[in-house]
Amino acid sequence: MPWVDLADLVRRNPPTPREAQQVLDYLARRAKARFYADENFPPKAVEILRKMGAQVRTAHEEGLAGREDEDHAAFARKHGLILLSCDRDFLNERRFPLVKCPAIFVLDLGSGSDHDIRQTFRCLSTAFRVPQFFDQWWKIDAKPEGWTEYVRHLGRLHGPDIDSGEGANRSGTD
Repeated sequence: MPWVDLADLVRRNPPTPREAQQVLDYLARRAKARFYADENFPPKAVEILRKMGAQVRTAHEEGLAGREDEDHAAFARKHGLILLSCDRDFLNERRFPLVKCPAIFVLDLGSGSDHDIRQTFRCLSTAFRVPQFFDQWWKIDAKPEGWTEYVRHLGRLHGPDIDSGEGANRSGTD
């Protein structure tokens, strides 16, 4: 994928007044990333995230264990939470369209060791730094060795070929 000049992209596709106001509201609140871990997300990973200072609500704590994936996505979106799961079904664009879902991180935690979990969590660094952009319009498919991002920016979908389901690959080394 060729590099895109962000300033030029914004000039050509300005945010709607609603989108601009949403960002300003988040900045005014000094928003922090807040997560919702579905029932497929391991308790050990939740514990590590909490030790990293994250606010995490779980399906078990919310009484949503055993519910359909759509219920988890709806709960996360309604409450402005980033959905964390190990369930690859959330990457299905027909079932979970990017523009109608919360931000979704599908995480392959490797062997499940603390090291592999922390390596996979590198994809969360931007969500911690600028959480106001992670209430929706993001899907991230992460593994210990890197991740792929599917993102909607300012009214357009971006990725090498969003129709084919490809996204921007990251190694987490930047």
